[in-house]
Amino acid sequence: MRLQTRIILLMILFFMLFLAFGVVLIRVLLTPVQITAEEEIAEINLARVAQALRRESEHLGVLIGDWAQWDETYRFVQDRNLKFQVTSLSSDTFRKTRLDLLIFIDRNGETVWSNQFDRPAQQQRYISELPSGDWPLDHPLLQFEDLKKPKTGILVTGHGPLQIASSPVLTSMGTGARQGTVVMGRFLDQDEIKRLNEQTRVSFNLHPAGEAQVPDETYRLPYYLDRFELLPEARALLQDPDFSHLLGEDSELSEPRFYRDPQAPDRMRIFAHYPDIHGEPALLLEVRVPRIFNHLGRRLAMVVFASLAAIGILFSAVHLIIIRRIVTKPLGRLRQHIAEVQTDESLSERIGVRSNSEIGELVHEYNKMLERLEEDRRRRVEAEGQLRASERRFKELSIRDDLTGLYNTRYFYQGLKHHFEKCARLNKPLALIFLDVDRFKQVVDTHGHIRGSQALREVAQTIKACIEAPAFAVAYGGDEYVVVLPDRNRADAVRKAEEIRAHMSATSYLAEHGLDVRLTASFGIAGFPEDAQDLEGLLAIADSSL
Repeated sequence: MRLQTRIILLMILFFMLFLAFGVVLIRVLLTPVQITAEEEIAEINLARVAQALRRESEHLGVLIGDWAQWDETYRFVQDRNLKFQVTSLSSDTFRKTRLDLLIFIDRNGETVWSNQFDRPAQQQRYISELPSGDWPLDHPLLQFEDLKKPKTGILVTGHGPLQIASSPVLTSMGTGARQGTVVMGRFLDQDEIKRLNEQTRVSFNLHPAGEAQVPDETYRLPYYLDRFELLPEARALLQDPDFSHLLGEDSELSEPRFYRDPQAPDRMRIFAHYPDIHGEPALLLEVRVPRIFNHLGRRLAMVVFASLAAIGILFSAVHLIIIRRIVTKPLGRLRQHIAEVQTDESLSERIGVRSNSEIGELVHEYNKMLERLEEDRRRRVEAEGQLRASERRFKELSIRDDLTGLYNTRYFYQGLKHHFEKCARLNKPLALIFLDVDRFKQVVDTHGHIRGSQALREVAQTIKACIEAPAFAVAYGGDEYVVVLPDRNRADAVRKAEEIRAHMSATSYLAEHGLDVRLTASFGIAGFPEDAQDLEGLLAIADSSL
């Protein structure tokens, strides 16, 4: 048997051993890590859903606070005037606020006005879990530890889970004697769950406790998060303050249970109990997550096998190259090196031949040629780098104002459009500040145009010192400037304008020329989406409010 054949057979044997080692490595070490990672993702999604439910209750608490602490509501509970019913308790109110329940109760427990509305069916409905007539004064929804804090939570009813909130009726200032209670509710029907699914991007459902179809225990997955202690991500998850109240020992959720989905093996289902307004486990929260790492594990196994195969092929190629270098003439090595240069254009490798023959001289001249080519390439790369640096400098100069060093109007409209579209896409605010230096003409008339230009540069530095990225300032023309504030609303812009005004008032301009010029400015402010829904409207409002 030829030596080359023996070497090939040994390579095949090593290759099979590598594959066996990869299979053992994946099954023994990687599977627990995969399940742990999947459970981390599932618990994070579970926490996101629980946070979304709690956030919806908090939003309902804010809404009922606006209604309960309102002078009109205060008078209505006292005199039951028809005007309040017509203007504030129409069907549009239920449609716009997505309410299914609204009850006004006076301080004696008598129902002043009540509407239990089925929005999808557009008809009245009766919720048997709430009093049908007068309310007992000791009812839990009428008891408050703090009159300014509403009571919120979930109430399980025969029509499904109901997000409910109650708040005492006070004046708009939060003062005066309590005149009664307002109770609001919103059913967590399929439309609401679909909206929360889209909001959290998590597939989940709510079931009354005891009614959910939990998979058989044979599909249950081991809980690794409390036993796979060496995984840093698992420890970090349990210590994260944002999730500790949901996933820690004091969690309001019950201990989650993980199952493979019987209908979809590549999907995981996680169950946990969610408490109602009284703190009792009333809902079973079901979250479905794809077993991403299960897919990745299979793909990783394929990658491992392919890598081992590549390693085996590379190992074989190296040995074949060594053999060929031992048995092949120096001319063959030179021909191979030329082919490699043509393939990957690598000029750094040199051929070493210990020979004084014509072939050795040829190799020596060939190496000198590679050195010259490599030097030419190095110079070309340096020249290209200098050219790119010059292009960057020219580009920067094209978007900067020569006088102030701020961005010019060319960059302003490009940058503003980019940030506006980004904020609109991510549902974030954006604000504009237009700034006009007051009585600047007097500075020019008094001190001349050169000093006036210096004053404009110093004002630009004052504005620049008051902002930080991603906000940017623009020299809009003459003595006008614009400040763009991404991710900031109108109120933030007002505060920023006051900060700029204060810095300008405290700055002595043209001081290096022995002058003490004090400057003030007028501001025009507009915010998206409070003042305008499009870019043109935002610019127009900011400019007109100057």
